[in-house]
Amino acid sequence: MAAPIREGTVAVKRQNAHLRRGCGRRGFTLAEVIVSAALLAIGFTALVASFGHESVVIQRGEDITLATFLAEEIRDKAFQMAFADALDLDGTTYSPASLSTGVSEDLSNWSQRISVTPVSSSDLNEEVEAAEAQAARLTVEVFAGGNPVLTQTYYIFDFAGVPFTEDGEGGDDDDDDDDDDDGDG
Repeated sequence: MAAPIREGTVAVKRQNAHLRRGCGRRGFTLAEVIVSAALLAIGFTALVASFGHESVVIQRGEDITLATFLAEEIRDKAFQMAFADALDLDGTTYSPASLSTGVSEDLSNWSQRISVTPVSSSDLNEEVEAAEAQAARLTVEVFAGGNPVLTQTYYIFDFAGVPFTEDGEGGDDDDDDDDDDDGDG
């Protein structure tokens, strides 16, 4: 038989200490709760801030897409013109922006500024006089609300006199076949 435990012994003191602590269950201290709340607040703030940034990025992407389309409209217009007429586009600004389709879009906030620089066809970095140019640098700047959105640069060439083009000499455009179709056999 085990000896009865007396009130002042070490075993009783350990047992009583265990009961005072909550039978092995331990809660969070105030410091731990404050640190975890601070970490949650920082994470939540970053999450909310990213939503605002995301909408700005989406709007910027839409603006760049529309600006690219508007720059390509000017490029297409210049490519369809005679070379000398394309050179005359230098300094032109379309405000509101111009569409080659003629369809009226809500582009009142948009504008296109065009500069055309005659360059040497053998060295596109060398500027030349317009009278001797066979190539030109076409730069289109697109603005939204007066703020620059996009700048695109294209090169246009004078194909007059180049064989095998609509404007050039050369090529066999007439239908003079060498076949003898008069029925002689």
